[in-house]
Amino acid sequence: MENDGNLLPPLLGMYVRSVMTSSEKVEVEEFLFIINSCHELPKFASLLTSDLDLFIKIIRDDLGMNRFRRIFGISDDVNTIFFYPIMMKFTEIMTHESGYDFASHVLSVCNIHHKKLFCSITFRHALVLARDDKGCIILKKVITIADDFYKDEFLDLITDKVYKLSMDDLGISLIEHVLKLDFTRKTTENDMRLHVLMAEFDENLSTSSYDHLHKLVEKLTSDPDLFVKFVKTRRGTLMFHIILGKSEETDTVVWAAIKQRFTDITTDFQGGFILLRTMYVFKKRGNLKVYDKILRQIGLHALYLTKDIDMGNTVIQHVLNLFNYECTTLIAIGLHYHYIELSFLKHGSQVVEKLLGGDDKTVLFSLLFIVIEILKCDKDTLVRLAKDEYGNGVLRKTLEIAKLHRNDLFGDLVEKLKPFLDRLRGSSLGNNIAAIIDPAIETVKNQIVSEGNA
Repeated sequence: MENDGNLLPPLLGMYVRSVMTSSEKVEVEEFLFIINSCHELPKFASLLTSDLDLFIKIIRDDLGMNRFRRIFGISDDVNTIFFYPIMMKFTEIMTHESGYDFASHVLSVCNIHHKKLFCSITFRHALVLARDDKGCIILKKVITIADDFYKDEFLDLITDKVYKLSMDDLGISLIEHVLKLDFTRKTTENDMRLHVLMAEFDENLSTSSYDHLHKLVEKLTSDPDLFVKFVKTRRGTLMFHIILGKSEETDTVVWAAIKQRFTDITTDFQGGFILLRTMYVFKKRGNLKVYDKILRQIGLHALYLTKDIDMGNTVIQHVLNLFNYECTTLIAIGLHYHYIELSFLKHGSQVVEKLLGGDDKTVLFSLLFIVIEILKCDKDTLVRLAKDEYGNGVLRKTLEIAKLHRNDLFGDLVEKLKPFLDRLRGSSLGNNIAAIIDPAIETVKNQIVSEGNA
């Protein structure tokens, strides 16, 4: 049988496995010979790493792991050979019960170049590791020993994904770990007032005194400008994802502060996710009264948020995915007279299409507004909409939803578009629209002929 390049021939595989995992005298002597031979060791390392599945099995064996530890670190050249399977099977290795011992040994004996490579690989798989008990421990260790460049990269990544990470205890533990790093604490040194206040929060979070925490949050939120500045920092947004959910009284104070500077916070990347975290903790606690108030506030600012491509639009799309009737209705009303304008924009068209993708009640409400605006379009705008990469998607979905739910609105759209079909044909986007309208026109013609024959 021909070797596929990833599997050792059976006899060689048996040889490698016995040398690495057997306690028989012959295999022990063979292993000692190999690791003491500068000529044989690189060849054996290449054999060991040429079959990735076999390599995984060997390092998961207690004796195999011990012998790997004796090999790795003998020379930089041999270490380089071993980094191939580490890169290829990283999460599989690190999420196993032996992963921490493996990672600890690799990091303790490798050179600076390989350590940076290990940090780079860990960064690439950080979100997977963060969801695994064993992987998260390794991730914390790597972040701790990383140089300032990689610490900054990890801090950016965890801040960007903090909302999802805060949904479970593992993610919370990772956020807490990052907050305790001296590197993270130094990121606010340029603003001494903010820095001192954050130090108070650090001290309180380590003691879990809810009363003191509540007073600190009240102190912070009493100055709206300071509060906004606080939540817009990486350190501040991580802190608030830890704070929110600890007590309803404190969460209520935070929501009041967010509401006071609602658009400033919701259109900021960090601030927007703090809003979503606030909404999440109230719903999880069962306080639907405040939860609905937050949704209503988002709905009332629908147009402003939809046009904000940095974060506001993300918040709007997030709440549309919740299929909350009142919030969706407020968004649909808030965007009235702006649907055509938004349909030409990537993020705007995504919101319009989501409004057409809800449940039957909200779809019909949104559909009516959108159809009214399309029917009011002049011919040039309508043709441009049909040929636009984003507008075409909105127009096509509007036709499909109208055909499915409201034949009268679908008929109105067909009549509006029929005079421009020749201008639409010839482009792939225009043909999409014509493909929906042509059968409808043909159906009407057949009905007329049928009625005439009758």
